[in-house]
Amino acid sequence: MSTTQHLHDLSRRFGAGSAAEKVRLLDALLAAPRLSKRDQRQLREVVSFLCAYPDNRRVLERARLLATQLPCPESIYPYSYAVIVRLLRVGGCSLEIDWESLEEQRPVVDALELLLLPGEQEGLADERLSLQDWFRATRPAWARTDLEYFVGLLERSSLPPPARVTLFERCDLPIRYRGLGPHRVAVRTPSVHFQRRDVDRRKLPLPPVIRKPIGRPRRAGQGLIDRCLQALCARQLEIYPLIYANPEDAVWFDCGRGVRVVLVGVLPAWRSALESLYFFMVIKNGVPVAYGPASALAGCCEMGINLFPEFRGAEIRFIYSQFMRVLHHRLGVDYFFLTPYGMGEDNLDALASGAFWFYRKLGFAPSNPAVEALAREEEAHMAADPGHRSDRRTLRRLSHTEAILDLTHGRRTRLDLGRLGLQESRLIAHRHAGDRARARRRCAATMGRLLNLAPADPALRVLAPTLSLIPDLRDWGRADLKRLARFVQAKGAPSEAAAARMLASHGRLVTALADCATAEGAPAS
Repeated sequence: MSTTQHLHDLSRRFGAGSAAEKVRLLDALLAAPRLSKRDQRQLREVVSFLCAYPDNRRVLERARLLATQLPCPESIYPYSYAVIVRLLRVGGCSLEIDWESLEEQRPVVDALELLLLPGEQEGLADERLSLQDWFRATRPAWARTDLEYFVGLLERSSLPPPARVTLFERCDLPIRYRGLGPHRVAVRTPSVHFQRRDVDRRKLPLPPVIRKPIGRPRRAGQGLIDRCLQALCARQLEIYPLIYANPEDAVWFDCGRGVRVVLVGVLPAWRSALESLYFFMVIKNGVPVAYGPASALAGCCEMGINLFPEFRGAEIRFIYSQFMRVLHHRLGVDYFFLTPYGMGEDNLDALASGAFWFYRKLGFAPSNPAVEALAREEEAHMAADPGHRSDRRTLRRLSHTEAILDLTHGRRTRLDLGRLGLQESRLIAHRHAGDRARARRRCAATMGRLLNLAPADPALRVLAPTLSLIPDLRDWGRADLKRLARFVQAKGAPSEAAAARMLASHGRLVTALADCATAEGAPAS
């Protein structure tokens, strides 16, 4: 067995003997004159795990040192415009268009024609020059690469930000990225939680853990957001709330055992009308271990944590419980659910991982009675035969359900945004002849008078058409209308966490919106 494989196999065992052996193996790898590419790939994962779960200071120091000696891999991926802009500003990485991998040049030419002067377009159309040659021949001194030149043209243009995003992303540019590898992305932490014994994998009842008080949130800052971005880019990953991350709505919570949960909202211009969209990252001893989106809506949130492969099977239950605890206290979530896809329906990865049983052991209940009956049959088989495991066919049958953990015992109402959006489109068609500018203007004026808010308020302009669906809004009492006005103002605040909590607690508003979503026919003209 190779030294690398031995360290990999030993990495998840803890205790004095295991720690001493890890130190010996790490010293041997640090002294090795050369490591194969295969060993390097495996070691990048192993040192990440050891930095997140170190036995003691000696293991941690050697794992960190080895991480600095392992080369960072290069990746090619069509990163989003906002991500590229941010990475160029942060620096510390290499970014360039991979011209050999670009399948279609026409969208790039179309974009350039909107950015160049009329006379320049003749040079762009000159067939004696390839597109790559044109970039290099015309690139100014401030642009170190073709990518930086192209982004600079967009940023310096008079086009509005959404148009720049659309033009860039239509080009589908393959970007060659070399920055911090996953094994080198770390966040400074004042203290380290050492893993003295095997990871605790015992089942734990979630509700009391979720409700347990949590310390005050701490400002995350742009530096931590950038680290989260680098952690995903190094793995060719992106996620909407982080693409449009809002430094004014970024916090982290200390959850104990070296675990921090970072929660980042989106910039006001990119927010959803009713949902509160967030990015989260779970960090263990400064090492990113999991990430995902969180969309809080009226106290409800779909669950889903993407654990990086090298950390699977460690302390996933604890990580889940702390993430849900943060959502509960920060965003007012008390109803957690997964869609059938999350349970394995048309999702081979979730099916293969036994997602249904993982969530059932956490306390999630199927919404489908037939699935609940099948689950109890399987549990009876397991009780009679401890070696029994659900086969692929049974797991597929178990996946045809949502899974729910409801801390309100049935009091929480979920909103159907799809139906609500359709009703808004019908309102615009019937009351405003399909004129969306007029609809937004008139609805904002009406809601502004009713709620004593300025019609030009950006958040009110977004929400007014939706609120106009509520037929009896004018009959609401002063207290309910004041709460509604505060919710609208909170949606436009630097952080929309308060808005998420306000919507979750405004029972009359949630019920009214749910009724609007299920109303038959179009709104009256």
